[in-house]
Formats: sequence, structure tokens, C-alpha cells
Amino acid sequence: MYIKNLILPFFILLVLGQGCSSPGIGVDEDYNSSDSLFLGMYLGMGQQDFFELCTELNKQELITQGSGGNTNVEHRMTDEFDSEVSMRFFPTFIENKVFEMPVTYSYIAWAPWNKQYWADSLLEKVLDKYKIWYGDDFTLINHPDQGKVYYKIDKKRRINLFIRDEQYVQAVFTDLKVEKRLREEFEKTKSSNYEPSN
Repeated sequence: MYIKNLILPFFILLVLGQGCSSPGIGVDEDYNSSDSLFLGMYLGMGQQDFFELCTELNKQELITQGSGGNTNVEHRMTDEFDSEVSMRFFPTFIENKVFEMPVTYSYIAWAPWNKQYWADSLLEKVLDKYKIWYGDDFTLINHPDQGKVYYKIDKKRRINLFIRDEQYVQAVFTDLKVEKRLREEFEKTKSSNYEPSN
């Protein structure tokens, strides 16, 4: 199991032509499906389908473009936590399909002097919500770089949840089937490029 590489460095193949913003979670859907994410999004979703869904969610005022331009989607969560939380995300596409979905959560009221709104407090609350949405069998490990990491694997979907810094809680949804294929392709390329010295 590769918890070591929590976020794989891959290119985002297409930049959004129009603003689309981050979704909220308060929509009926089957989160326990092994490819489900949130708001009708899922691992393996086509890139164009993702953009079209974002456009529709934006029209419904469920999401807005976050700071940082076209590749940052924001949803304001007003009722799910003890104070308003910003949820931001944008997927990594491989072969025009959603491969990975990094998501950050932070209190709107976060400030260095507002200790009650730091990420260490928010992590436990997000974990509680994830147990409701995705199932309660998250496992805790102590990662040498990331610290406390909660993870859950459902067939092809892995969810990692951890503190990114004082402000942000980070979640990463990954398609394990695609990750395995990419790793195998990388190893194959690496071994084919290896030339033993004489």
C-alpha cells in the first residue's frame, strides 16, 4: 500500500475555459460506491462531463470559482460544521478522466490568532463527516512526513485525510486502478531506459 505518496505529481491536462466552482456535499448520492466523490462527481468521470456539471452547479449557485483562477472550485459549507467552512477542489485528469481529486477544507474565520479555527480542530470534524458520507472504517497511520493520516480503501477508491498546515485540512481521493497502471508503466519505462555498464 502506497500511503507514502499521498499526492502523485501529475499534470492537469486541460485548463478550464470558463469558471466553475467547488461543490457542496449536501446532495443525495451514493457516497459508498467505489468511485463516488461528491455532487454527482466520480473517479473516471469524463473531463467534459466534469466541466458541464460544474457549469450546472454554478448556475444553481452551489459552487463558485475559488481564488487562484480557473483551476480552483469553491463551495461554502454553511450548515455542516460549527462555523462556515470553505471546501476547494479541482481534479487531476489522466486521459481526459478524473484520476485524483484533492480537496481542501478551512474555516472562513481562520486567522493565526483564532486557534479554535485551526486545522487540527477541523480535521476531527471533517473525519466525522467522512465517516457518515463514506463509511466509518477509516484507519489511522502516523506518516513520517504528513503526520496523522486517516485513510480508507473501497475497491478502486482510496481516501486520504490529513492536516496540510495550520489552516488547511487536505483530503485526496485517488483511483487505485489508474495509479497501479501508471506505476507499472513508469517502472517499465524506467527498466527499459536502464543500460547496464560494461
